[in-house]
Amino acid sequence: MGEYLNPANLLTSSTLACGFLALILATEGELGWAAAAVGTAAGLDILDGVAARPLAGDGGGFGANLHSLADLLSFGAAPALALYLSVLQEIPIAGIAACLAFVVCGAWRLARFRLVKCPGRFVGLPIPPAGIAVVLLAALGPPAGLALAATLALTLLMVSDLPFPTSSPLDGRTPVDDQPLE
Repeated sequence: MGEYLNPANLLTSSTLACGFLALILATEGELGWAAAAVGTAAGLDILDGVAARPLAGDGGGFGANLHSLADLLSFGAAPALALYLSVLQEIPIAGIAACLAFVVCGAWRLARFRLVKCPGRFVGLPIPPAGIAVVLLAALGPPAGLALAATLALTLLMVSDLPFPTSSPLDGRTPVDDQPLE
């Protein structure tokens, strides 16, 4: 296990911890603090990208897999739960469906990121900004219908083929799989 102890993986683990803390804070009704935990996770996510640059191409995949798991918890599950507990529980069936779709499509987006590499852009909205938007909705507490519509729009954007600009160190790699998500 010692070969995986490096600054990037420690930062990613901290991102994961912030996501778990956001889940706890959301269940305790501390939605502002849950949003702060997700915001902290976002900062750590940026830092782990910088720390991972020297490790790119190590071939192991451990860090990339850990990163995807941390992103799914911190920017998928935690924001979705916070939003459901904040306002979407007012419309339980639609609220659960929207939050579930957000998490599942976030997972699909993360899986596709590992396969589709397009220089200078992301394909589909990355899960971190989508999750930040959702947790901000939770903290702000808009009407349930508005939160539902915004969540569904963000969900669809994550699995869309729309290009989003990037400054990622992964730029320049060629697509492995040009097939759109089905």
